[in-house]
Amino acid sequence: MNSYMSRRQFLKKMTKWTVLGAGLCLNGTLLAACEKSITGGGLNLEDPDTEEQKPFIFFSNKSLGYYFYIIQQEAVNRAAQSIGWGFQSSVADFDPSKQDQQIRDILAKKPVAVVADPVDSEGLEETMSAARREAIPVGIIDTPLMTGEASITIAFDNYKAGEMAAQKIIELLTEKYGTPKGIVLNCFGQLKSHAWNLRKQGFEAVLQTYEDVELISRATEGDLTKMHDVTAEILSQFPQLDAVHAPSETPARGIYQALKEKGRLHPKGSKEHVIFVTIDGEPIAHQWIKEGILDATISQDPIAYGEICVELLNKYARQGKEVPLEQYSNSKYYWEKAQIMQTASGPSLILPPFEVNTGNVDDKRLWGNIAFNDWGIKYY
Repeated sequence: MNSYMSRRQFLKKMTKWTVLGAGLCLNGTLLAACEKSITGGGLNLEDPDTEEQKPFIFFSNKSLGYYFYIIQQEAVNRAAQSIGWGFQSSVADFDPSKQDQQIRDILAKKPVAVVADPVDSEGLEETMSAARREAIPVGIIDTPLMTGEASITIAFDNYKAGEMAAQKIIELLTEKYGTPKGIVLNCFGQLKSHAWNLRKQGFEAVLQTYEDVELISRATEGDLTKMHDVTAEILSQFPQLDAVHAPSETPARGIYQALKEKGRLHPKGSKEHVIFVTIDGEPIAHQWIKEGILDATISQDPIAYGEICVELLNKYARQGKEVPLEQYSNSKYYWEKAQIMQTASGPSLILPPFEVNTGNVDDKRLWGNIAFNDWGIKYY
């Protein structure tokens, strides 16, 4: 029991983040240092009186317990400030009812627009209708709505990302054995999230076509401690585990620690190396790639989410115009081009996934490099 508790205490310490440049500290999901930004106007807090007097955009964040979500929030904040808007935000802590109420409460204050990363893809339909009645445009980022309509959605091909992660593992298993075979662990995330659900579907659809690949699929809710415990358990049952996958790097730190504890944390080239592939492209993924521990990450771009959502809300929705269904091009982003298409939830820009590996990990356009190196938002 004592050794078990000490491991859990260690894992809790791993969730303590010191975030520089954003004026934010994070422990688990939320610290008092965050509360000032949430109630007073965002990460880069201006004078509260001045902030309240000018038009502001409101961002409804699902959590501040992931580096990815912190960067989304900072991207919305910076984009809003660049066009002269104020910024206010709330954090739902993965509670869909709380998120719904937070957005409803802010509508009475007449923000120029609302941006949300939904906790529940089906939980905001009535709130979307309430925003339309108030003529307040709403942008959705990261997790697309399954019910309800937004002015613009900036999302990601999560199913394709899952497929790409699986295809990378198949490629590396083939390199290892000469044929695609082996034992693969998938630590999938919370299935209430449409995004994580699609990643699971895409990943497993590919692996299930290979009869010599044994897929072990385990629920972890996207939780660091659960990913650690599941990985440790599977390593005990299958000491020769060939590969492991996680749909995000923040909880994948639990996998990293479990591999280390079990003596399986070896770099590429070692016979004991466990193939390790993730999705998101956080700075810690870059570090692991350089160490040789992580083979690849399939990147999505939270900076693009926030910046482009604010851009299109300002250019079209705020002017009473529909977002045109056309190709969006911007060479500042690594992926450069993506298509705006009509979906059940309104016009949606679907960002393409791409692989980050040793060949491109230092590219300055990668969001992880921008957030960590240029914005100075670091975590420990």
